[in-house]
Amino acid sequence: MTSPLQGEDRRFDSAPAHHSRRKQKMLGQNFLIDDNIAKKIVNLADIGSDEKILEIGPGRGILTDLLVEKGPLLAVEKDKWLAVVLKQKFADKADIVEGDILDFDIPDIDVIVANLPYSISSPILFRLFNYKWERAVLMFQEEFANRLVAKPGSKTYGRLSVMANHYAETKKLFKVSKTAFQPQPKIHSQVVKLTRREPNYVLDDFTTFEQVVRSIFTHRRKKIRNCLKLNFKDIELDDLENMDERAEVLEPKEIAELSNKIFARKSK
Repeated sequence: MTSPLQGEDRRFDSAPAHHSRRKQKMLGQNFLIDDNIAKKIVNLADIGSDEKILEIGPGRGILTDLLVEKGPLLAVEKDKWLAVVLKQKFADKADIVEGDILDFDIPDIDVIVANLPYSISSPILFRLFNYKWERAVLMFQEEFANRLVAKPGSKTYGRLSVMANHYAETKKLFKVSKTAFQPQPKIHSQVVKLTRREPNYVLDDFTTFEQVVRSIFTHRRKKIRNCLKLNFKDIELDDLENMDERAEVLEPKEIAELSNKIFARKSK
């Protein structure tokens, strides 16, 4: 049987003994091995000739091989051994940095492309929102992707959907079978495109907005009034709109308007 890694740079297979599959699992490493999927991801990123690219967790470099031909590439890899080999393979073609993206100070970037580790998708995503970029094509666990792009009224609409919507427009692109990876994850993946834009509302206080979103979705089957009373005990709520609704029916703009009214009452 032909190895799915046949044709890859064999330097990746010469890792020291301590660089085991167990370590890969700890780091959440599921390497994409399907060239067609890699090409599709890069094509959908629609990268212009002068655009600066960030790749997170390049792994064995299947996306990196394609991205270096598109423009200036910065790739951040946490795994020490993989970073060493990537630096050898892409010397003078890309800026390969050994580091944890959760600690890395990201420069201004135009496009982000990544197959994100399932276990830390949310922390990485919301750290990225703190930096300047135009669009991202990211691969997530399918269940996470469904929650990320969910709209009001759906069962998967929740805190993640609302907070991501604050920063970007989200759109599912295509599903990726678990057979496209090695080692294979237990679940399928989904590629999502995020396009930065301003939300269709103005917030008076972002912290209050976060508190309101967390409050109303923590007990999503309760009425909004009852959820908010658990966290805003000293504020009159009964005369506010949508108090008898459940959080899953509210548009992000309606949640923002509710947040602004609560902030105004907090500030008195």
